[in-house]
Amino acid sequence: MHEPSDQSQHELQAQLQALRQEHQRVTSSFSYRLGLLLTSAIRSPRHLIRLPLDLWRLWRERRAAMGPGVADPQLVAQIVDQWKSLAQRAREEQTPLVVLFSGTTSVQGTRGNRPIRQTQALLRSGAAVFFSYHRSRTDEGLPEPQHPLLLQSPVDITLRLLETLANTELHGCRKLFVVSYPLPGVERFVELFRRRGWGVVYDCRDDWEEFAKVGMARWFNASVERQLVRSCDATLCVSGPLVCKMQRLAPGSRVVLMPNAVERDYVSADYRRQPLQPGIVGYFGHLSPAWFDWDGLKRVAEMRPNLRFEIIGHSEPAGLQLPANIVLLGPKPWHVLHEYAARWSAAMIPFRMGPLADGVDPIKIYEYFALQLPVVSFRMPQIAGYPYTWTVDSPEAFCRALDDACRCEPDAGMLADFIASNTWEVRAVQLLDWAKTGLE
Repeated sequence: MHEPSDQSQHELQAQLQALRQEHQRVTSSFSYRLGLLLTSAIRSPRHLIRLPLDLWRLWRERRAAMGPGVADPQLVAQIVDQWKSLAQRAREEQTPLVVLFSGTTSVQGTRGNRPIRQTQALLRSGAAVFFSYHRSRTDEGLPEPQHPLLLQSPVDITLRLLETLANTELHGCRKLFVVSYPLPGVERFVELFRRRGWGVVYDCRDDWEEFAKVGMARWFNASVERQLVRSCDATLCVSGPLVCKMQRLAPGSRVVLMPNAVERDYVSADYRRQPLQPGIVGYFGHLSPAWFDWDGLKRVAEMRPNLRFEIIGHSEPAGLQLPANIVLLGPKPWHVLHEYAARWSAAMIPFRMGPLADGVDPIKIYEYFALQLPVVSFRMPQIAGYPYTWTVDSPEAFCRALDDACRCEPDAGMLADFIASNTWEVRAVQLLDWAKTGLE
């Protein structure tokens, strides 16, 4: 193997640092710590007795951390000035301009979730992007610049600026407003953007109602989502079940399937998979018990002691008691995931079955395919027809599917054809098809 260059080592360090920061953000978040308290209380009578006091302390800490909620006026002025510069450049170069109301963390150079990857692909296509992200505290500074056509703004400031963004003169530019999560308040600006000649889409990337039921989206309001589906030019859904749900929510509205994807260059051309024996089955991603089925995975591992289960990710629950053949490897930068995946016989998605998983189209399955891995998953309707994918409804069936998957050698050409139609570069083109050219 070639020694990594200084530049690649620097990139790896930057990616690892960003991953550490994201891990720290998640583990220190209110929702994660609340889930940890509740899980501990269920498992330990001593923790159950302490639960009221612990909850009171956590809530008091959250209120103190949130502060008065007033953004720094200098920061607001800075973002306004940067927006004017970005809009001027878009006008001069006739660059498409996208305002993406994401609800995720800022773009930090790592390959993240759908809004971040959409943004990265849009930038590669030459579009300019105003990216609205979530921050936990109003005294946080802005992220470091990532790209000359990318402007990032925290959501508390974005909500104050949406009217300004909508009314900015962008003669001849294609412009698109993407609402990536139905935060109450954003729906009030949809009609303004449309009147000012913007294309407006609601990008329905998750079943937010189900996330709210497990304490992960307490801000959710069904009437806000219904209004978005009714008032936007279109609703883009990542899965078939979400398409059906949004159509029921607002009959007659335009609802379109737009699944997730993978980067065209996710793996290098010289990547080769060489599975080790006895077989290794792998997973990478988030490990929250809200959707990761730890009990189901333990049963599978106990029934297949000949297999080694390698788990890469963060936010696993504390105090896990796992069989010896389940190995937690911790979080890893995406640059090195191929080093582990090359040894795997198959990949898996052991998510809890139910309405939450029914609405999902996991990005990781496209990455698994790019790594030439067959996939076994608990029931997930969107991926049931994907190539080299087994979807099952019990640990016993999961084991049988793993037996088949570990003996399977996927056809590289078939997977390459599937990936070619499902890259973020393709999705960027599809997304920009909803942009409009408004002449003020």
